[in-house]
Amino acid sequence: MLADPLEGVASAARLLRLSRAMQWVTTIGIVLIVVGMGLAVAIPEWSRNLLLARLGETGARLPLTPTDQLIAGLIIAVPVGVMIWGLWHVRALFRDFADGRVFTGSAAHHLQRFGVSVLAQGPLGPLTATALALALSLGNPPGQRYLVLTLSINDYFALIIGGVLVAVAAVMREAALLADENASFV
Repeated sequence: MLADPLEGVASAARLLRLSRAMQWVTTIGIVLIVVGMGLAVAIPEWSRNLLLARLGETGARLPLTPTDQLIAGLIIAVPVGVMIWGLWHVRALFRDFADGRVFTGSAAHHLQRFGVSVLAQGPLGPLTATALALALSLGNPPGQRYLVLTLSINDYFALIIGGVLVAVAAVMREAALLADENASFV
């Protein structure tokens, strides 16, 4: 049975629309993350909420001076920086798709980088929580310092989903090589 050529055109048009929309979604997301994290470090109540979200009840007991807010901001900057780096690459991936470059080395590269950023969030979650608790309780008297290890199902999912994305990027890279090889025979 032969494929309907109009089906391919409609599918390509849907991918184009989705890719353009996702470029905007990722751009807006990057801006909101940067602004939101800046505000979370600058506004004490937001900093406290950030600590509560990352550390639970332990976050409520930690001191929060302006210096502590800065330290927390520097620690949180690592996973946020990795996240922004990944979003930048997924934005570039959608740009490639919108320009009709689907099975290319460039698209595979961007997908792989995004996958690595998602994969990195798995260990960064627990490491960030531990670093926050240690750094912010370091000034406490002995016996009142905190060592926190948090493990979340979200950390596990980040590992799995990141691994899948990296593997799909490798398959995509092979597909791009095969497409280039086949094009050279014509």
